[in-house]
Amino acid sequence: MKTLSLVALATAVAAVPASLEPRAGASRGPIVDLGSAGRYLGTVQNNGTVHSWKAIPYAAPPVGDLRFKPPQPLVKQNSTLVDVSQDFDGVPTACVQFGTTSYVGVNAGPGQEDCLKLWVWAPAGAKKGDKLAVQIYTHGGGYQNSQSPNNDFSDWVGQDKKFIAINANYRLGLLGFFNSQGVLNEGGMANAGLLDARLAIEWAVKHVEAFGGDPSNIAISGQSGGGGMTMNQLVLYDGKNPPFAKAIPRSVQRAPAWTVQDLIGRNDAFAKSVNCTDPSSTRAGAARQLRCLRALSAETIRLAALGFATTTDSNGFSWPGWLPSVDGKSISQQPTYLFRAGKFANVPILTGHVTNEFARLVGALPTNFTTLARSTIGSDVTPALVETLDRVYPAPIANYSYNTNTFQDAQHRGLALMDENGFKCAAPMIARAARKRSQTAYEFRFDANQPGVPEYLGSTHSSDNWYLQNATSTYAPNATMLAVAHEWRAYVASFIRHSDPNVEKLSTSVSWPQTSADGRYEPRMVLSYAQHSAPHLAEAPTNSGMELMDTAEWDRCAWWTEDEVVKITKQ
Repeated sequence: MKTLSLVALATAVAAVPASLEPRAGASRGPIVDLGSAGRYLGTVQNNGTVHSWKAIPYAAPPVGDLRFKPPQPLVKQNSTLVDVSQDFDGVPTACVQFGTTSYVGVNAGPGQEDCLKLWVWAPAGAKKGDKLAVQIYTHGGGYQNSQSPNNDFSDWVGQDKKFIAINANYRLGLLGFFNSQGVLNEGGMANAGLLDARLAIEWAVKHVEAFGGDPSNIAISGQSGGGGMTMNQLVLYDGKNPPFAKAIPRSVQRAPAWTVQDLIGRNDAFAKSVNCTDPSSTRAGAARQLRCLRALSAETIRLAALGFATTTDSNGFSWPGWLPSVDGKSISQQPTYLFRAGKFANVPILTGHVTNEFARLVGALPTNFTTLARSTIGSDVTPALVETLDRVYPAPIANYSYNTNTFQDAQHRGLALMDENGFKCAAPMIARAARKRSQTAYEFRFDANQPGVPEYLGSTHSSDNWYLQNATSTYAPNATMLAVAHEWRAYVASFIRHSDPNVEKLSTSVSWPQTSADGRYEPRMVLSYAQHSAPHLAEAPTNSGMELMDTAEWDRCAWWTEDEVVKITKQ
């Protein structure tokens, strides 16, 4: 990000009477005036169909004494025009990365703390008063890595031309989810990363009209870790007064939500590893521990956290990860309990998953079922739970067939356990909870392969993302893949605008009924491309259609939400 010279600024001001008109001169691009939030120069994408602004700040930099605290509002900006036309202009935009020592995506690197920025894509020519629907997307990465520009919405926005997309960075890993008693003692809350995402939504409510958006028609959306973030936005503050109108959680990462008190041992062990030796068992000790941790460089914390991930507690079990937690303020209970109790935002829902979530995320799984259960669920797995899992996920049998409620082999059995615990069973839980409150809810199973993934793996984690984002321009998909991309985009864009995927679906697409509020009747849309031998290919360009959730899968997902199971999984 850089400010423009006085000469360039004078030229821009003279040439741009309206906030979103293209700027005259060599530095051509759209300008948006957000008043006290600043003035920003963007860029033109997709052959002139999209205007975008990259890395607009939406909160005060969470550095120094603000480290670990809830995000603070951005201070008043002056009227200097700021160039945000590039994803990277000598200054990193990603938040500090904790997931891996190798980085993926746009100008990838270890990241920095001053990262609470957001990206905006609007149809070219959009202006205040157009009242376009808004999608606010939260990127995935297991709450540990990735960044907003890794999910570029220019192609979809340019094709659709009737909604605005926003993607916001949020604090990751230890810096986003240290979740210490010390911060609570200061009067703050845990889950800084979740609160970052909430402040970004509130920023959009205040400022999206300047881009042509409608602040009363905001859909929050996310996939994988971003799906988990979206789920947690639904239960944040027990769902009271949500600043959004609908939600699209996809492939929701259901992670253990430990209480802050449960994490005292982990936090003290990490602090000790970086020579911040005060325990947090007293208010004074907790305060000294935080002062010590806030004095360290972000890179010191990042590297220490990567090393800490390989350590274990006194029982030889891995420490809990840096994930959303129950603090009694922002998140009052584990999400499963909150959905069952109706303590979530009562808004329309579109949710689902891909067919084979973990198929390319893991290799050969442990052959010992107890080892598999413990590696999947965590150290609290009891012998009784393993015995129950052995019945819920029955061992393969010699005369396996698709008509039996068992699994083809040990690998498929293990993948089913991981898929349903980690991703798949969140969608029916969320959708049914919404329908029980007489709310609109739609489910899907995405079943189209992503280019570059071996055909035998099927539709794997993030395949649905590929089709929604730059599938029609960045890559070279075949015609059947393009058909699914256009159909999938039309369904989701219709939901973004109307809370109903059917209003603006393609004429060739089937109607998508809502999920059921009771019983085992669980209809969901299956998005799939047509095989060349399909007899109806001339009438419909895809094989998409409705299915009922398999009874055995329904039973397994219901089991994951039982009290005794949630007590162990902390989901």
